[in-house]
Amino acid sequence: ASGANNEILVIMDDSAWVGNEGSALFDVLNSNVKGLPQPEPNFRIIQIAPENFSSTFKMARNIIIPDISSIYSQPKLVSELDSYAKGQVIMNINASDSAAFVQFVEENSATIVDYFIEKELERNGKWLMNEIKSPSARVQQMFGINIHLPKGLSNFEEFSNFLWATNNAGRGRQDIVIYQFPYDSERVFEKESLITVRDEYLGKYITGSFDSFMKTATVYPPVYRTMEIDGIYRAELRGLWEMSNDMMGGPFVMQAFVNENTAMVVVVETYVYAPEMNKRNLMRSLEAVFRTISIPQSADYVIEG
Repeated sequence: ASGANNEILVIMDDSAWVGNEGSALFDVLNSNVKGLPQPEPNFRIIQIAPENFSSTFKMARNIIIPDISSIYSQPKLVSELDSYAKGQVIMNINASDSAAFVQFVEENSATIVDYFIEKELERNGKWLMNEIKSPSARVQQMFGINIHLPKGLSNFEEFSNFLWATNNAGRGRQDIVIYQFPYDSERVFEKESLITVRDEYLGKYITGSFDSFMKTATVYPPVYRTMEIDGIYRAELRGLWEMSNDMMGGPFVMQAFVNENTAMVVVVETYVYAPEMNKRNLMRSLEAVFRTISIPQSADYVIEG
């Protein structure tokens, strides 16, 4: 499939696009990305009329096809994968009339947005594992997990149970940190516990000038959720970080899970510092690393003692 990351092609009549149906769908796709310091839309949106849906456009990576017709007794979402190209996602939104379409899209806004974001992250994760053939050997040694780190993050700093990788860029800086601690109870995966943990570890190891240190910003409470990916239960925080006594800050995403081979909680965090540019694409490209995480079978790993 072709097209830019985080781009969605909508196949819809021009008259419907400028009407209530198009406005409702546009508002959903143009909604703000969670956890960024400034408003940025979730997707770049391109609309074409059905008669212009040629073979070139049929190669697009993300496509939405609304179908408003009396043949439908109730509205529904129907997804198709790889219909015209490998790695493609097509979502059909069916409804009996315009009013039903608008109501259905508004009521299912989170489902529509989250579905395309997840497919983007899955696609980027597969690309990263194809680009970086082998998991990071150093991460395997320190934490007993598999993870593929992007090529650009080539500067490493190590502490006890803490690894910091960065591209050290002057513009569009991207960082990943991994750390671990013993698992004692499921309470560690609660929202406030995760905030306390990240403030403790990042405050200790990510420091700057004027005795500054990294901490979770309180101006925007982190978004919390739990999920299961490839059989691994994970808790996630998405929010803003800042440096105490300094003006630096930006977005972060952290995921925590248990490595059952070691009985340790492993935390992987991605964050960027890019005050001069938009951050959606920077963050989503980093989030691809979460889709490369796996835990080896107990007989297949060797961890440093």
